[in-house]
Amino acid sequence: MADTLNLLDQALDLGHQEMKYLVAGEVEEAFQITEKRVLYTSQALQTKESVSLDAITGKLEKLKSLQGQLTSVAKKLHATLKEDLGQAKKDGVRCRGYLGVAKGTPLMKNRYIHKVG
Repeated sequence: MADTLNLLDQALDLGHQEMKYLVAGEVEEAFQITEKRVLYTSQALQTKESVSLDAITGKLEKLKSLQGQLTSVAKKLHATLKEDLGQAKKDGVRCRGYLGVAKGTPLMKNRYIHKVG
């Protein structure tokens, strides 16, 4: 029983670390911790020990609420990134417009060709 509950406690701790990384915007570190958390959770659920249902249910409820919080933080991060990419695209279009003005437009493309006559 101690092994199963210990694995679930470790998964909870990793979930809190993952939350800190997501809030800081460090997605790659959060992803690595997510893989460990999934591994610990699956190992805890695969153990064949006799475990108190109340104890394991409490831990799983905590994991469920933590997962909901992680999902909401990840959605906020995704929205922020999408907004930043849209702004970068608008800035690129604006800069290309300035480039045309800065170069100027020549009156004639080739000064040796006269179109009249």
